[in-house]
Amino acid sequence: MAKTAIISDIHSNLHALYAVMADFQCEQCGSVVCLGDVVGYNAYPQECVNEIRAMGCPVVKGNHDDEVVYFAQLLKDPEMHRSLEGRMNPIARAAMEWNARCLDEDSLTWLRRLPLQRIERSKYAMVHSCLDQPQAWNYILNANDATCNFQRQFLPLCFHGHTHQPRVFTWDGRHAIELPEYWQQLIVSGQTVVQLEPGRKYFINVGSVGQPRDGDPRASYAIYDDEASTVTIRRVEYDVAGAQQAVRSVGLPEYLAERLGNGQ
Repeated sequence: MAKTAIISDIHSNLHALYAVMADFQCEQCGSVVCLGDVVGYNAYPQECVNEIRAMGCPVVKGNHDDEVVYFAQLLKDPEMHRSLEGRMNPIARAAMEWNARCLDEDSLTWLRRLPLQRIERSKYAMVHSCLDQPQAWNYILNANDATCNFQRQFLPLCFHGHTHQPRVFTWDGRHAIELPEYWQQLIVSGQTVVQLEPGRKYFINVGSVGQPRDGDPRASYAIYDDEASTVTIRRVEYDVAGAQQAVRSVGLPEYLAERLGNGQ
C-alpha cells in the first residue's frame, strides 16, 4: 500500500505504542518503519521490543538502543560497573540499568545488530539523529543544526527522531530552512500535512511515540503517502495515567512519570 507509518522514540512506553498502532491501522497504513529508541525511560522494554520485532519492519538504531546493550554488558562485571559512576545523571542511569536488566539476550543481540541508517525502496532515508556522523547522536534542534544532515542527504526525503519534537526542515541549496507553520498547525489541530514539492529536499522529525517533549503529552508519529507525496504528522491520545502508574510500579524515578503528563 502507499501509506507507511513512521514511528520513533517509543522508549518502552507500551501504552503509547498500542495507541499509535491502532491509529495507523485505522489510517490503513500498509507498512511501518521505526527510527529507533525502542527502549529507555519507561516500564515495558521487553514488550516494546517484542511488538516492533513482530511487525518485521525496518528499524534503525537509536542512542538508547545502543546504550542499553552497553549497560547490559557492564552489569555482568562488577568492576566495570563501578566505572559507570558519574557516566550519566542518576535518573537516566536508573532507567537505563532497569531497562537493561529487563531485556533477554535475544533482544539485546537484536538491538546491537540494528543499523544506524537505511534507505527504503530508494524513496527515503531513515536515521535516528542525522546522516552526518549518525553514531555521534547529535541533536537537530534548529535549521543551523540541520544543515550538516542535508550535506549528506542524497534523496529528497529523510526521516529522523531523537529530539522528541516534530519538526520540518527543507534545503535551499546552501542552507537548511525550518518550516514552523507545520508545527504550529500540529499544535492547533493535532495533525499537519506536508505536501512534498518536486525538486526539494525534506528532513522531517516525526516526534516521539513514548516521551514527547514539545509540551503536548500525546504520542506523535507520521504517515508517508508516496502516491500523494505527503507526510502527515499526527498526535494520538493514549492512556498517560496508565503509563505513569507503570513507571511508578516498577520503581523508576518519579520524574519519568511526571514528564509523561506534561510532555516535557
